[in-house]
Amino acid sequence: MLDLTTVAIVLDPEYGSELLAVAPLHPVWIVDSAANRPTIEAVWAERRAAKVPREVNVFRAIDGLSAAEHVTALMRSVDAAHGPSVQDPPYRTLIVEGVPLDDALNALLLARGAISTRATKRGFTAILDRG
Repeated sequence: MLDLTTVAIVLDPEYGSELLAVAPLHPVWIVDSAANRPTIEAVWAERRAAKVPREVNVFRAIDGLSAAEHVTALMRSVDAAHGPSVQDPPYRTLIVEGVPLDDALNALLLARGAISTRATKRGFTAILDRG
């Protein structure tokens, strides 16, 4: 069963088959790319056949937007799907892969309700105040 209190945003265009390990755990928003698309399609087909909800969402990277702008925009979509007005309990943990945590992004996350952030090898994790 999916953990709807954790959501992943993947901005790594080379993530590919790594999605197979993450998709069964929690909802994922993943950037569309030539390397990611075959695995995205495979996950969708598998979930269709099993008649389970698809919690793998695809977005296109927009030229000219910074990584922080992409994350901020995607957080609005995640809030609309898994935020306090939609589910109880709402998502609280945000995992982002493919973007390093810098000061500007950390400030944006704190402004959007993060109570803690932690850099990881491939990005960062944020814990959000949803109270």
